[in-house]
Amino acid sequence: MSNLSTGFLYILLKNRKFILKSLLLVMAITVGITYIMNESFTVKTVILPPEEQASPSLSLGGLSLGEFAGFFSGGMGYSLPLMTTLSDVYVEILNSRSLIDNVIISTGYADSLNLFEHYSPEVAMYRARLNFNKNYMAKVTSSGFIQIEVTTGDPLYSIAVSERVIFLLDSINTSVSLSRLQQSRELTENQLVVAESALERTSSDLIGFEEEYGSLMPEEEIAEIMSVLAEMKGRYIETTLTANAIRNGIRYGTNSQILEMETEAQALKEAIELLENGSSDDSGLNMGPGLNNLPPALIEYARLKTDFEMNLRMVAALELQVEQALIQEANINSSLRILDPPRHPGWKSKPKKLFIWIEVFAIALAMLSAFLFAREQWYAFEKKDPEAWKKWNDLKEDIRKDLSLRKKKK
Repeated sequence: MSNLSTGFLYILLKNRKFILKSLLLVMAITVGITYIMNESFTVKTVILPPEEQASPSLSLGGLSLGEFAGFFSGGMGYSLPLMTTLSDVYVEILNSRSLIDNVIISTGYADSLNLFEHYSPEVAMYRARLNFNKNYMAKVTSSGFIQIEVTTGDPLYSIAVSERVIFLLDSINTSVSLSRLQQSRELTENQLVVAESALERTSSDLIGFEEEYGSLMPEEEIAEIMSVLAEMKGRYIETTLTANAIRNGIRYGTNSQILEMETEAQALKEAIELLENGSSDDSGLNMGPGLNNLPPALIEYARLKTDFEMNLRMVAALELQVEQALIQEANINSSLRILDPPRHPGWKSKPKKLFIWIEVFAIALAMLSAFLFAREQWYAFEKKDPEAWKKWNDLKEDIRKDLSLRKKKK
């Protein structure tokens, strides 16, 4: 052992009684304070990462009617920026002032602190919010789970607050999802009105044509062209409406999806024109005789027939979509999946008495050791250099005189 270590150990052993008495006094006071401190209980709740759930829907022409009507559901219905998840959105809601104020009022948190008796309502809510945030935490774990911690002096009250927080989060999530469903249903209903109007118009035109010319029976090849045209026109309308719904923010989608749909719509439009006009010398494609090359009466009948069939199918599909949307609105369920519900923690979270005792003991021992070592060094300096020590004593006396003169003047 070095001289410094042996000297330090000698100082401790020399003043062992002083150290022991001081530590006993400090620890007795610390133990008494820890037993006086109020106990607190932390309730932890873990929510699984939320997911966007795809809703089952009908299809028409190979395209989902949900996409066609701008209909979608699940999750919060947000278009999230890069590197942001639905868990981050949920945590922002959990830490929002609106949710916290609702919890404070509905659970009587502010009343338990007697804040409204001493402050105005605005100041009382501000102080209640500050105190609540000290004992409340909502965060996203490294695995993407949502963790909520509520700490109060009563474990049952911590459970009640946690349950209220979960209820409000679920309520907000449900209201947003319901709003999205209603918005999508209203869009589908508007499209249904337009489709019914178009069907009524085309059916009236078709009836008027048959009354004037009678019912025509086109050849098998012409009938097949009419069927393909009806299918392609329906697909063209679906694709165009879906792209517009994404562009207007009615449903979620990316710019690349919009571009892809617009490209598909343009290709369908060109194919429809090619079928109606017949072969194209420039393209070199042979699409048959074309409707425009047929007798005028047959051309008009083919167009009326294809428009009628397209609108009829569109109305039938949209009616089913509206019914499905109404059923989903009436049966909307909670999308929160709780892994660990709020339960009694089983033991207090604070104060951790043993940790406090160990920390206070270590700090007190270190401070006493430093004090004794500094005092021994001071005594050694006094014996080693009395002249320097005398200067320090004289300076100390001068300082005392200055302080005593100031006191007398006052």
